[in-house]
Amino acid sequence: MLEFIEERKNDFDVGYFINELAVASKNLGILEAKIDSYQFNSILIPMLQKKEAVSSMYIEGTQTTITDVLKSEINPQSKDEKIRIEVENHVKTLIYGAEYLRTGKFTHSFIKKIHEYMMKGIITPGLEKTLGKYKQKDNQIKNTIGVVVYTPPSASETKKYMDELLSFMNNETDGLNSLIKAAMIHSQFESIHPFSDGNGRIGRVLISLYLFKAKVINFPFFYISEAINMDKSVYYRMLTDSRTSSLNEWIKYFLHKVSVQTMKHIGYIDALNALYVKTKNIVKECVNSPKFDEIIECLFTHPVINAVILEDQLSVSHGQAVRYLNALERKGVLLGDDRKRGKTYYFQELIDLARGT
Repeated sequence: MLEFIEERKNDFDVGYFINELAVASKNLGILEAKIDSYQFNSILIPMLQKKEAVSSMYIEGTQTTITDVLKSEINPQSKDEKIRIEVENHVKTLIYGAEYLRTGKFTHSFIKKIHEYMMKGIITPGLEKTLGKYKQKDNQIKNTIGVVVYTPPSASETKKYMDELLSFMNNETDGLNSLIKAAMIHSQFESIHPFSDGNGRIGRVLISLYLFKAKVINFPFFYISEAINMDKSVYYRMLTDSRTSSLNEWIKYFLHKVSVQTMKHIGYIDALNALYVKTKNIVKECVNSPKFDEIIECLFTHPVINAVILEDQLSVSHGQAVRYLNALERKGVLLGDDRKRGKTYYFQELIDLARGT
């Protein structure tokens, strides 16, 4: 029988993970300052959102890469349709969630709406009627070989557990540190398992949305899936243990992952900034155009690009777009494929950076 979250508010010892809490808080502060001072959020945020979507999909067993996602944006293939939809859903969910939470609070209708945004078009076949609704049938959590490791509260109990969790999420006067609360909320949500499908995706996106609502971060850009992917079997084991043991180990693990992810984001932003400056200097040598700044932004928002995309973004002729791309290829900024017509160009340095290579 799952305990209510209020009953677990004292089921941990802050001293056990005080160092992890201090480091995670410090690193998040550094990241926030870096984001606030960064001039190119129109470049940074969309890529971070795509990176998180790919990482979250990987946890759920969808094998794809950031390169596949970027390629599918300019050359959609039927086999990539589900991946494209899932990435778009992830981004839409975060945008909707942030806009709503600027003034709204966590409610049943909000949780159901983000489920609808996240799972539309990708929900398991046969479960389409459960979109945006709490489960109507009891469910179970199984391990990779199909053995039941946990049975969540029944469908009839879901609402009362979610009532209590939502009250906990909206309570701003309980004195609990927001990072500790985020860890507790994620564990409890996954333990309630309120939906027939999509609980992992929703539970992870709620981490970012809760930290945004709690004003720990100024934009819901902080995503933890990439760090979880480093040892996702440990993540699942920690979640399972958190249901019956003290929350100490789970919170310590969660805070460690927050620190790992913040350092990844900090490193990515620094490298992105260096690449931006370097690329701007190179492009300045080979492109003499009043569209110079727009060309740079287009490269960083469309690292896989063709002439059709560039002419649309810059409002130039197709021939002019081709000339720009060929000049950038000659300078080594872009790598073109072997096609003579409909050629695709790759900003490989940015793609490698986004992949973490």
